[in-house]
Formats: sequence, C-alpha cells, structure tokens
Amino acid sequence: MDDYVFVKDRLYCPGPTPVPQAAAVAALQTNVYHRTDLFREKFLSARKLLQGFFGSTEAPLILTSSGTGAMEAALVNLTNPKERVLVLNGGKFGERWGKMASAYHCEVISLDFTWGEAPDQAEISKILSANPDIKAVFFQANETSTGVAYPVREIVQTIKAKSQALIVVDAISALVAHDLPMDEIGIDCLLTGSQKGFGIPPGLAFIAMSERAWKGLSSRPKFYFDLKKERDGQAKGETAWTPATTLIESLLISLEILAKSGPKACEAHHKRLAIACQKAAGGMGLKLFSKSNHSHALTAIELPSNIDGSKLLKYCRARFGTVFAGGQDHLKGKIIRLAHLGIVDELDLIGGIAALEMGLQKLGHTSKLGAGVSAAMEALNTHE
Repeated sequence: MDDYVFVKDRLYCPGPTPVPQAAAVAALQTNVYHRTDLFREKFLSARKLLQGFFGSTEAPLILTSSGTGAMEAALVNLTNPKERVLVLNGGKFGERWGKMASAYHCEVISLDFTWGEAPDQAEISKILSANPDIKAVFFQANETSTGVAYPVREIVQTIKAKSQALIVVDAISALVAHDLPMDEIGIDCLLTGSQKGFGIPPGLAFIAMSERAWKGLSSRPKFYFDLKKERDGQAKGETAWTPATTLIESLLISLEILAKSGPKACEAHHKRLAIACQKAAGGMGLKLFSKSNHSHALTAIELPSNIDGSKLLKYCRARFGTVFAGGQDHLKGKIIRLAHLGIVDELDLIGGIAALEMGLQKLGHTSKLGAGVSAAMEALNTHE
C-alpha cells in the first residue's frame, strides 16, 4: 500500500482547505515589496473584499498570524487583567478561549457543556444576571472539534438582553460556510483565519470590531497585536509589521472567486454539501456526533466500536491521499471529521465520501459499499 503511486493528495480536514490553482499560482510572486503603492492597493482591495463577508461597517484588519493570533489580539485589546469574562466551552476551541483568558489574568467564568451540543441559552442568561460586571463573552460560531455550529444570533440576543458585555466570536472555521454579518447580528468582534473558508494556506488572520469595541480598548501593554496601531496604518494600506506578501497575493484571488457568489450564496452552497454529507453518514449506517445545530463547514461522524479511528485515518491517507481529521482528547479514535469547507464542489465531497466508505469496509465495517455515495448524490440532486 505504501508503494501505491497513483494517489493525489486531497484535503478533507477543516483547515487547511484546498487552494484554488489560480490562488496557488499568485503566491509564486515572491519578489514583492510591501511598501509600494501597488502592494498597498492590493492590500486595500483585499480588506474591502473581506468586508463583504464580515458584514462590518469597517473593513477587517489583516494580521500575519494564525487564527489563534487573532483570538489573542481580541483578548489582549478588549480586556484588562482581573476583569471578568464569560467563556462558552463546548469543545477544544472553547477551551482555548478559557486558557488564553487565564493566561492573561482575566477572571474566567466558564460555561462548560457537553461536546456535541450547543450552549443552553437559559444558563447563559443566568450567569450574566448573576455577574453584571462581565466585560466580554467569548465563544465559537462553529466548534471545529465537534461539528456543532452554535446559534450565534440567538446567543447574541440572550447576551444583549442581560448584559453590556462585549461579544467576541471566533468564526475561524465558520465564515464563508456560515453567513455572519456582524453589524446586523450585533457582534462586537469577529475573527477568522485564511486557511479555512477562504481557501488559502495558513498564515493570515482577519479581525473586525464594532465602534463600541474600539471605544473600549484595554489599557494593557501591547506590541505585535496592537490593533489601534494596525487600524491607523491599514487605513492607508500599511501594516505595522512585515506582512506575508505571498499569502495576500493568494488571498486577493480567492476573495475575487468567492465574491462572485457572495456570503449568502456561499452559505447556501456549504449547507447543501453539509446535508449531503449527513445523508451519506446515515447511508453508511453511522450516526452524527453533533446532536443538533450541524455545521455547514464539516461533519463529525461517530465510528463503529469495532473501527479504530486512528487506523482509518492512516489507511485513507496512504491508499487514497485523503486527509480527514480525527477526534481530539477523549474523542480520539472515536469520530472522524470530514470537512466540506472553502472553495470545494460536489465531486470533491463525493470523492471524500467514497474514500471513507472504502476505508471503513477495509477495516471491517459491514455496510453496503456505495450506500453513502448514493445517499449523498440523491441529496445533492434533491437540494440543487
């Protein structure tokens, strides 16, 4: 199997996602100096195109960092030490908000709930009522570790009904797959990364803030992630530090592709792929790990007890070149996460489902081969 040469690499993990050929070619422009009028023009164009997907009054800032860098930037710029914050923790990335806030000496209240579920609105309301001094609420739009898309609009409404807290949403794996117009919803800070819905390699992060958030900047010392400094410079196309120029060349191409459809059509496309993937899981006799609020970006699938998830991932990678994601922490070996995120189409999805089916059968699963692919195809035709 290791000698099987007729294999192409195919990404089905929730980041990095496949990069369009035109965007990959654009990144070959390596002799780019970022302090030129031409680059400033491209940088401003990228910010303007991003703005459409953020639904923000002000164009998002572009940071050279991972998505976690944008998370840290939000926390450092919007909280002071000893201020109380609420974290909604239903997975690996909600957990990250809590760890980060603790590292920066915030007083953290963590609403922990079962992985695979969405937060209880009544519990959020109860905590906010009991703690009127909460400075900010941090949560995911899409918990990548579980395949659950939180009901962002409802959560924001619950927060606003009980608190003046700033609302900070990690949309790293949500944006493009889910339409999240931040001004309309009432989000104060929305952030994401380049290697998910926007379909370019890792290395850039994007963050936008409401006027209320800008007026409430922290007094903490800041250096690399000084958002006020970035805001002043990026209004003119200038970054505070050397940007990842090749990634911005790539980004501009991907944004031009996505902008042809726009946020709502992108959401509809991802929802259609997600429904097909959910039907495929049922066709294979498998259950979804997410109990409700299924993500448009990825589908988390419970594996049969006789299937070792780690072996399945290794087999599919070696035999078919397919890179799926497994479970994290206590879910390792128990679930598989199949992403349908970014600039991908129906045949990309069908190929991933086919590889998963063949891998499962090879490792002992007894469902009829092709049942998952057939269910997905029927769903795609039904929801065209």
